[in-house]
Amino acid sequence: METLDGARIGFSTACLAGQSLLQALDTGARIGFTTCELLAFDGYRHSQGILGGFYFEHMSTRERDELRHAAGRFTRISTHAPFIDIASLAPSPSIRQAAQRQLEIAIEAVAFLGGYNTTTHISPKHIYPLSEYRHEIVELYRRLGDLAVAAGVTITVETGFPAEVEAFAEVVWGIDHPAVGATVDVGHLVGTVPANLRGTADGVAIYEDRLEAHLRSLGEKVFLLHMHDIRFDDFRDHRGVGRGFLDYSRILRTTRDIGYQGAFVFELEEPDTEEALLQ
Repeated sequence: METLDGARIGFSTACLAGQSLLQALDTGARIGFTTCELLAFDGYRHSQGILGGFYFEHMSTRERDELRHAAGRFTRISTHAPFIDIASLAPSPSIRQAAQRQLEIAIEAVAFLGGYNTTTHISPKHIYPLSEYRHEIVELYRRLGDLAVAAGVTITVETGFPAEVEAFAEVVWGIDHPAVGATVDVGHLVGTVPANLRGTADGVAIYEDRLEAHLRSLGEKVFLLHMHDIRFDDFRDHRGVGRGFLDYSRILRTTRDIGYQGAFVFELEEPDTEEALLQ
C-alpha cells in the first residue's frame, strides 16, 4: 500500500464554499493541514456556493499583511490564478494585455505570501487551430517563467487544454522553461472519454490508463497535483476522495515512479465541506 507524508497533503480554499478566504484558512489550519492553495480571484462560485478569494492588486497594505499572516500558518502555499474569463491569447490587444496582467499579478501575489507556485489554465484562442498559435503560448509562458524566476516561484499549466494527453505534454515540454511545469488535475480528463462510455467499466478503464499516461508523459514537469474523485454514474469530478472510482494506489505508484516530490492538494466540491476534507 502506497502512503504519503501528511505534510504533502493540502487543501484548496475552493473546498470550503460559503466561507470567506480568511475563514477557509482558519478551517484548514484547524483540521490540521499544513499545505494550502488560495484562490487569487474572488466573486466566483461553484455548485456549493460562493468561493472566498482575493484580488491582490485591489488590497490595501493592511489587507495584504493580514492575508500573509493568515497564510503564514502553512508551510507550503500555492495560489490558483484567475482563469474562468481570462482570455490571455485574445486577438484584441487590450483584452489580451489585461488578461496577461492578471497572470503576472498572481505571480506577484504568491511571492508576497511566501508561497512557491501559482497554477494557471491555458486559455484557447477560439476559432483558431492550436497549430496556428502554439508559438504564442510558448512566448507567453516563457515570459511568465522569467517573472516567476525573478520572484523565486514557479508557474504551472493545469490539465484541461489541450484536452488530449499527448498534445498537453507537447505544449508543456515545448515551453521549455525551468520555472514552468504542470499541475495535474486527476479529474480533468473526463472530456476525453466518449460520453457513451461514462458510467461503464470500460470507461473507467480508459480513464485510469489515460491518467497514468498523463502523469508519465509529463514526468519531472509535474510540479503540483489536484486531488479529488470521479463519480461512477455520471463521471462528475471534484467528489470527495474515496467517493468515486479513481484508483489512488495506482496514482501514488505512478507519482512515485516519476519521482514526484510535490504536494497533493484536495480540490473538492461537496456539500459536506469539512467532513469531505476530514475523510
